[in-house]
Amino acid sequence: MQRLLFRPLIPEPERLIFCIHQKNCLRKYSTSLTPRRFSSPSSSTLPSTSLRATEQAKHLAQLFRREAPSWATKVGVRQRLLRFGIPRHELPELLAAFVRDIQNSDALGFGEKTPAQLTRLSRDITSSSNRLAIDQALTSFLFTWATDPYHQKTVESTVSTDTLDRMTRLRTAVDFRRIADSFPFARKMRRKLILHVGPTNSGKTHTALRALAGARVGAYGGPLRLLAHEIYERLNTGQIVPLGVEAADNYEVDENSNLDVQVPGTPRAVLKHGNALFARPCSLLTGDELRNVEGATLSSCTVEMLSLDKRYDVVVIDEIQMIADSQRGAAWTAAVLGTAAEELHLCGEERAVQIIEALAKITGDELIVNRYQRLSPLEIAPRSLERDLTRIRKGDCVVTFSRTNIFNLKKDIEEKTGLRCAVVYGRLPPEIRAEQAALFNNSKSGFDVLVASDAIGMGLNLKIRRIVFETMSKWDGWMEVPLEVSQVKQIAGRAGRYGMGVESGVVTTLDPSDLPLLSAAMESKQEPLRYARVGFISSTIMDIFEALPRGSTATTVRDALLYCSALPPNMAVMDPNAKEAETTRYVDSFSQDLSFTERALMLHCPFPSMDDQCKAIMGQVLSTYRSKLSVDLRKILLDSGLLITLEQVLALKRTERVLTKPKRVLASLETLHSVLTIYAWFSLRNSIAFNAYDQAVALRKATQEAMDYCLRSLSVSSLIRRPERTLGIRAHLMHRPLISQASTLPPSNVSISLLTELAILYRNCPGPGYRNNASALEGDQDGVPTIHMLRPILIEPIALFYFCHPCQPPLP
Repeated sequence: MQRLLFRPLIPEPERLIFCIHQKNCLRKYSTSLTPRRFSSPSSSTLPSTSLRATEQAKHLAQLFRREAPSWATKVGVRQRLLRFGIPRHELPELLAAFVRDIQNSDALGFGEKTPAQLTRLSRDITSSSNRLAIDQALTSFLFTWATDPYHQKTVESTVSTDTLDRMTRLRTAVDFRRIADSFPFARKMRRKLILHVGPTNSGKTHTALRALAGARVGAYGGPLRLLAHEIYERLNTGQIVPLGVEAADNYEVDENSNLDVQVPGTPRAVLKHGNALFARPCSLLTGDELRNVEGATLSSCTVEMLSLDKRYDVVVIDEIQMIADSQRGAAWTAAVLGTAAEELHLCGEERAVQIIEALAKITGDELIVNRYQRLSPLEIAPRSLERDLTRIRKGDCVVTFSRTNIFNLKKDIEEKTGLRCAVVYGRLPPEIRAEQAALFNNSKSGFDVLVASDAIGMGLNLKIRRIVFETMSKWDGWMEVPLEVSQVKQIAGRAGRYGMGVESGVVTTLDPSDLPLLSAAMESKQEPLRYARVGFISSTIMDIFEALPRGSTATTVRDALLYCSALPPNMAVMDPNAKEAETTRYVDSFSQDLSFTERALMLHCPFPSMDDQCKAIMGQVLSTYRSKLSVDLRKILLDSGLLITLEQVLALKRTERVLTKPKRVLASLETLHSVLTIYAWFSLRNSIAFNAYDQAVALRKATQEAMDYCLRSLSVSSLIRRPERTLGIRAHLMHRPLISQASTLPPSNVSISLLTELAILYRNCPGPGYRNNASALEGDQDGVPTIHMLRPILIEPIALFYFCHPCQPPLP
């Protein structure tokens, strides 16, 4: 490991740690584990935090005077301004006048900016994308200058009244300096903001959920459908104890809750079994699902679906650090500023405190900060696994960041250790993730290891003893980037969850070269969040569309938001990235003839950016909508062939045959599930054109059952097709916990997985009738054993003997 000292280009000091990756690529980690690219302008031209505000303003003015002339001549800048509605014949004179004013006076108003505004601007232009920041700043300055009454005479001499009016309307549409005033319901009251902060496994949502359960009118807003579902179910069944009420001692706490609620020495919050006395009618509202409960005054939803036009007693906003997320953060910002609640409980990480304090100062609300500590210890292992998968143990979770890696690791671990692996990753539906988590948590299921992506960092309750990072970097759509400190800590924090029989947690890496990076991340202090995100909320998109020339694309709307926005020092628009750009281009390819409202709707749709088949199918859906204003779901699915795949898998499931290529089939089912989810999303917003909501929901449930069957078949298929490795598997089966009463179950109630294990065990155990039974396992024409071939194994004495006596050594 090598350290490099350099003169920092940003106000805060930064330490870089270099290490050579196992693939011989240089990786760079900072205290935030975020890679930075350094380029012009040079550090000698940039302001230091030690400079007074006047000196800082002087340095910034000099920088922009030098950059403005070349900026004004760039083709990309001029093309963008043309798309914003400035006529081609007026553009050269407008830019020339702007540059002259910058050169001859303080046209940019640096002398009037606050220290916070100057520091914000300095930080932006010294970031890794400083050229983009300078481009954004000068474009924004152009619109500020053009719409400032002080410069009105100069501007009117260069552009027409219509052009000036268009520039004014566009600037107004993206002016977020008084964004809090956009929420009149919330501004009519002085709210109490209660911020609950702490690391994973600290019980930070305990009080908030109990307050919600006791509220007359309330709501929960979370980042995941999975969490919204759990709150919905637990409130309706009476499993959340209201604040001010204590459950009797004979009520058992539910250790399997996905919520961070267990706090020792405090009253029970979430019960294992419901109590009718605590039950509260609660409705569910997510992007693609609506369940209205009669008489419900409570609701559980994803944050984007939280109503800001309703008055509440208590609202709980979970994972408040998501307010800085570059893709979804605007929804959290709107929730914090715009929720009209007497009590607004915000639960999340410590690094969110500073930005919430700033927002509370803007709104004038009372703020109370409650801090929580981790309830079980977490330690860094002194050694990595040195890329030796045989060191994987029961209770381990191996974390990697691509679907391909997940299945490759699952296969390798099962072959080398005999331990079966559950899997969790982003493309799996929340329901399937929860089922895989339940298999891993159940010591009698036979799934002893979890292979997962960063999807485990939020929303799942897992009995993990040790987290093993397969890598310390992930693909961001452009390139391989290091994990951020917050990501590392959130994932690592899943080890050793309090109250689940795991006394402490351990975290390590698979590769030795990654262990120093893990240690640096775990030991570093997380930087406070700098900005709350603003951006693509529906009202903003509509205002931008109306201010732009007729026929403007979604890409132009996105650029107007990025380049023209006026922001307070503690807010930022979403970051431009490959996924966002791909989504806007995708919408543009199908939305030329659609209304502003329809195009704004599409920009919010959860289109999958990495699934080419899903994008092609949704392209057909949108084309059908444009031409017929109605979409036949069944026809779309039949044309794609996905419905046939689903029917074939369900047929195999009914006959309990093992899939021959479960991984390939699973990928098709994942695509089908995405298509059905998007269709349901559109249906909730346009039920006339997308009128098959109930069918979509029913098909999605069937798809989830088929996906679960595929995942269970993965391990079975691997075991059946590799007889040369079954000795190790057999030894594992001999020593693993028994499935309760397995030997006494009638054949019809025995799972295909259990039967397959018995079959492999029997095939490798010599004894009476071995040859006959071995030949019986050759299977059908595809070489796959059916349940009818496996059931006779149950009555074979030698198989039952070894299965029911796990302490006996395996036969040679």
